[in-house]
Amino acid sequence: MNCNPFTLGHQYLVEYAAAKVAKLYIFVVEEDRSEFPFADRIELVRQGVKHILNVEVLPSGKFIISQQTFSGYFNKAELQDVAVDSSEDVEIFAKEIAPTLGITIRFAGEEPKDNVTRQYNETMRRILPCYGIEFCEIPRKDFGDEPVSASSVREALKVGDFDKIKNLVPETTLNYLRGRHSVKK
Repeated sequence: MNCNPFTLGHQYLVEYAAAKVAKLYIFVVEEDRSEFPFADRIELVRQGVKHILNVEVLPSGKFIISQQTFSGYFNKAELQDVAVDSSEDVEIFAKEIAPTLGITIRFAGEEPKDNVTRQYNETMRRILPCYGIEFCEIPRKDFGDEPVSASSVREALKVGDFDKIKNLVPETTLNYLRGRHSVKK
């Protein structure tokens, strides 16, 4: 998860996945190429899932969605109409990370808007079973008639719409955003 920032949609995905396994690892994208710094994003995730006892939140390191393994992830805006290759990232996960941690299923949220992330999900769906790892794509949580997304939060933040934001994020993220950004009147 990138969690730029952590939303109720992310929280829903974690709760769903945690209910399906004995131990759930959440890998937070460590590259500092997002609007919110990695240190803040991982702390928001930790705060947002602390009520789920079987979850461990970890940095993704250099081998899960990093500049080295999947640089296209960080250029999404320019690559929406381009085929991207995330197979190296998924292969490293399947060959090295999953066996080390005993991971037999990988969860991801469905992606209705972002073509790069949707292609990443398709690559996981194709490659992971070859290594005995199940892939589970979880339907997105909706608010009203639109999926909850970090991009919606960032858009609302640009105009200071904290009324919208409070419906999309946990209280811990809302407090962080209010502290980081002054409310526009």
